[in-house]
Amino acid sequence: MKPWMKIPLYTALVILFGIVSGYITFTVLTMSRTIAVPDLVGKGMVEGNDLLRSKGLYMRLEGDDYDPTIPQGNIIRQDIPAGTLVKSGREIRVVLSRGTRLANVPDVVGQPVDQAEALLQPRGIKINRIAYVHSEKVPKGTILAQRPEPNERGGEQFSILVSLGVSEKKNDTTDRSDRKQKGE
Repeated sequence: MKPWMKIPLYTALVILFGIVSGYITFTVLTMSRTIAVPDLVGKGMVEGNDLLRSKGLYMRLEGDDYDPTIPQGNIIRQDIPAGTLVKSGREIRVVLSRGTRLANVPDVVGQPVDQAEALLQPRGIKINRIAYVHSEKVPKGTILAQRPEPNERGGEQFSILVSLGVSEKKNDTTDRSDRKQKGE
């Protein structure tokens, strides 16, 4: 072969080798094992970590937050949703539950509902259950009872019993007895 033909041939072989090796490297890097992220919400820290490790993934604790439905120490959020495909070796960030937010409950018995709400709101307590009953002694719209009791530690569940005032049936009965006494 003539010397001037060897240079373009060697150059073409080097370029071809570079293309083939680049393709193989790219294929190996992008086609690494993909894994579906498991659902960690509600699981304990150890259980969640074991589940991730068994799939070739890792856990990173991002912090904690209050959650009324998930017990303290269990996972309430994960940064990558369950079922998402990720590469092996990926970190999944999680947030743990601090449990229900607790606060000393103030005494709202004897107050109107709107005043009670104004007192409870800054403490992060919402009235979630209201029951109504008739009362001859307490005016309409006034709180008769509460759960949890005053100065107990309570969470986000707060119930009150509210007066509807004097029953109209009771008033009708009273009016009739008054009429009978008057001879009407």
